[in-house]
Amino acid sequence: QQQIRWRLASSFPKALDTIYGAAEVFSKAVADSTGGRLNISVHPAGELVPAFGVVDAVQNGTVECAHTAPYYFFGKDETFSIDCAIPFGLNSRQMAAWMYEGNGMKLLREFYAKYNIVNFPMGNTGAQMGGWYRKEIKSVADMKGLKMRISNLAGAVCTRMGVVFNDTAATEIYTALEKG
Repeated sequence: QQQIRWRLASSFPKALDTIYGAAEVFSKAVADSTGGRLNISVHPAGELVPAFGVVDAVQNGTVECAHTAPYYFFGKDETFSIDCAIPFGLNSRQMAAWMYEGNGMKLLREFYAKYNIVNFPMGNTGAQMGGWYRKEIKSVADMKGLKMRISNLAGAVCTRMGVVFNDTAATEIYTALEKG
């Protein structure tokens, strides 16, 4: 059989080695399990497409696959958010149980089919909560006016508490923190 080469566009920079590294581990496992007949090159955010452009790139065939956090695409369809470790959501064990034993994969496959995408879980960070703040948060009142990098779904919820949310790409977090 002929050798197949695919490109994987990541939403994450190489500097996030635990998240970006999952795609590298996946790529190696695919190559090993196919005897090297299917090779997937992994590309960090911005190298092939912008961090938040990976779904469109897979959908239109620009790249063969992507590694991302689906909640980044909340603006496209809020349903993307439930295929991820979202604030106020399931913990890692609950998410795995829903995906593999509770019909989650079937439901998500039906959803992704509308986008010409086949999804696979590639990690599970669990519910996301907390953060790093310049001053202590003691009450909901302390949230008013707080600028926060947070996902779209949680951002929509936090906006109701007065948070000014920004869905900054992971590649731009440090720069955004430096700029305040």
